[in-house]
Amino acid sequence: MPTASSLGSADSRSRRVVSFPLERPRLKVRRHLRPRRGGNDATTAKSLPYCVLGPENQLLCHLAGPQGGLLSLASPLLITGPSGIGKSAFALHLAARHAVQHPVDGQPAVVHYLPAVDFARQYADAINSDDLPPLQSELDEVEILVLDDLHLIADKSAAQEELANRIDRRAESGKLTILVCRRFPSDTRGLRPRLVSRSMGGLTLNIACPGDEARRVLLSEYCLLHDLDVPPDMVHLLSAGLPDGLTPRDLEGCVKQLNLWCRMNDRAPDMEGIQFALDSLQRDSELSINAITKSVARHFRLRSADLRSSSRQQKIVRARSLAMTLARQLTTHSLHQIGESFGGRDHSTVLHAIRKTEASLVSDADLRRAAAEVTEKLGA
Repeated sequence: MPTASSLGSADSRSRRVVSFPLERPRLKVRRHLRPRRGGNDATTAKSLPYCVLGPENQLLCHLAGPQGGLLSLASPLLITGPSGIGKSAFALHLAARHAVQHPVDGQPAVVHYLPAVDFARQYADAINSDDLPPLQSELDEVEILVLDDLHLIADKSAAQEELANRIDRRAESGKLTILVCRRFPSDTRGLRPRLVSRSMGGLTLNIACPGDEARRVLLSEYCLLHDLDVPPDMVHLLSAGLPDGLTPRDLEGCVKQLNLWCRMNDRAPDMEGIQFALDSLQRDSELSINAITKSVARHFRLRSADLRSSSRQQKIVRARSLAMTLARQLTTHSLHQIGESFGGRDHSTVLHAIRKTEASLVSDADLRRAAAEVTEKLGA
């Protein structure tokens, strides 16, 4: 297990990378709340109890430091970023800092952590039992509220309206509300305009994936965490071989692959093991054109056969062109291979569709949202 001193030594190798232990607040969590699948509930311990932030996340460094009093003016605070980036852990860290800085009766304030899907369920139960005031009072009166995974209630219109009311009331009383969402609410299909407006009415933080410097520090720390003695030069090689846009969870997965290779071969980490880890990541990330086609068709409520057909209906052409574009971006397949997967179209037709779609993505918010949602569901 890495220690604070070991993290400090990693930090000294890159002065622009800031690292600090993640604080945990006193949580108020209802006993009957169901844990989130996969063991990723923010109320459970994380494997690496440190936050490592590079220059790509300077504002986060500022808020997490001694000058974090800005949170008092930020309600609601909206934190966005891809899955595995550490949104929930960072939200709870900020909540813990705020709780200490704003004690109640001499004690740090209690933080109420609530997944959005559980709020929606509690709201539905309260409506069915004609007993909404207790839930409203509970959310209005708690000093600090952390509402996780806002995007998961996109299909709960009534709950969204109630949540917008509670955010308004809390802002009026000066209480801190921290919202966590995978994307900007304005880019999340199904979220009501009023909730979008309220959730983006304070301070918005987007957590970026680690850059080169932060990635090397994280890889070093994950190696220590998994008892791997990897020399700094090999850590640099491993980092250099990885694609951009990986989250800390992805980086730990790569280190786990290296650890697996070492155990299978009863050898210390070497170049062969590094290559195994890189190859494993490539195998895991490679998508099939068929999977992309199915996901795009499902999003547009079409059949995969429609996208492969010769139909020129506008909706089908739009979906087909997006699928081709994502196939080009997310796979290593050639234009010819992509064309063969879409009814035997030639590479010039595919190229034209991709260029037209890429141009449309700049100005068409609905198409951008569709691309983001499909990519997210594909796990790419």
